[in-house]
Amino acid sequence: MHPRRSQLLTAGALLLATAVAGAAARGLNPAPPAPPAPPAPTGAARTTFAAPASGPVSFSGHLDRSAVRRGADGLARIELAIAAAPGGETPRHGRRATDLVVILDRSGSMDGEKMVHARAAVGELVAQLGTQDRFALVTYSDDAVLNIPLTPVDGSQRAYWRGVVAEIQANGGTNISSGLDLGLTTVAGARVDGRVPHVILISDGLANQGDASPEGLTARARRAAQGEYMLSSVGVGADFNESLMTRLADAGTGNYYFVSDPRELGQVFAREFDAARTTVAAGLAVQIDPGPGVRVVDAAGYPLEASGDGVVLRPGSLFAGQERRIWITLTVPQQTVGDYELGRFALSYGAPDRRTTLRFAEVPRIACVQGEEEFYAGVDAEAWSRSVVVDAYNKMQQEVAGAVKAGRRDEAVQRLREFKDETASMNARFPSAPVAERLQSADKLAAEVDDAFSGPDQAKRQNDLSKSAGAAAVDSRRPGSKK
Repeated sequence: MHPRRSQLLTAGALLLATAVAGAAARGLNPAPPAPPAPPAPTGAARTTFAAPASGPVSFSGHLDRSAVRRGADGLARIELAIAAAPGGETPRHGRRATDLVVILDRSGSMDGEKMVHARAAVGELVAQLGTQDRFALVTYSDDAVLNIPLTPVDGSQRAYWRGVVAEIQANGGTNISSGLDLGLTTVAGARVDGRVPHVILISDGLANQGDASPEGLTARARRAAQGEYMLSSVGVGADFNESLMTRLADAGTGNYYFVSDPRELGQVFAREFDAARTTVAAGLAVQIDPGPGVRVVDAAGYPLEASGDGVVLRPGSLFAGQERRIWITLTVPQQTVGDYELGRFALSYGAPDRRTTLRFAEVPRIACVQGEEEFYAGVDAEAWSRSVVVDAYNKMQQEVAGAVKAGRRDEAVQRLREFKDETASMNARFPSAPVAERLQSADKLAAEVDDAFSGPDQAKRQNDLSKSAGAAAVDSRRPGSKK
């Protein structure tokens, strides 16, 4: 063999042997693994989620964005939709047997036109009741009286009840706690499977006797939620505590009404009764178990209760054909770029011993991204527009109403300014005519706030604005909650 070729072959063999030896050494003593990198953001483009179809109730969600920006506020919203089929599981004739209990304020401030229309509204309600229904009337002033025990409806009863109602007179103080105690005890003592209890509380004034504390009254209203039925509240006129009446309806998983004209009471009774007797699902409960680092901030103003590793909200009942939409606001980790689980969402309903539960088939995810363009690419413009029109604007309106009620003009003005600045900036990027209308409404509300804090009758105007703006915000923030 040529000497030159022999030298090349020898060198090649030595290199090959060295490589093999090195590989063997690495196999016996592997290099330490590199530290794990944070999960890479994918943009988490999916924004719609749903529970598998089952029974008469459906449950779905729609995110307003699939990404948050690193170092920003980390806020994201998901719109939950809870819907009942038109027929649902109501009986053959589409009506459920209902136990309707009215708790009526007969304090001295109800004297005159208010009591006249209240008596007329109860009479109209009695006329609508079917023979499968039961009715009770509790009235309260200094104390509470069971004027009509919970009794089945028939022709002779209707005539008798009208006579009882005609005799009710207004006098004394406002002992709401006694009315709630007697009304809710009346329901609890006569529960029958298959019947739908429903309680309507009416007040035109401030609680000034008995247990007048918001905490004590709210605890009483929770008895309805614990019993898987609804307690709705109606504030009449200009003197009641709207914050308390809203709290009582929320605690009782019912609806809140502001009735400036007592002639509207009949319509309220009719709507509440019709919703009760077409109930498909009672005791709705939405359970949210947030992902690591995620926090539930708000749920359309519904009270949030700690439950396991998460929170639960109780929006009440669902009547046939009803669709309720609830915006949930959450904060997502924004310190580190990556993908994050938003959390697990479940809806349950029914009696405590036979609950039906629906869960999203997938866990919603949110990406934390570095750049502005990446963030904007993750915004669902249509869903964002709905979140502003339905939730963000009305939450602001509720907060402004509360500030006006407390006489804090600067706080109301500041909250309006924050909403307009933040919303206008996003609307410049994602132009939306409905959002532009909300910005104009905010300007109008700002003018109303200015007007409420000027002139000789400021206290009255502040009270009127607080009641009207607050009631409008509660209704508009919870689409589909009322019949």
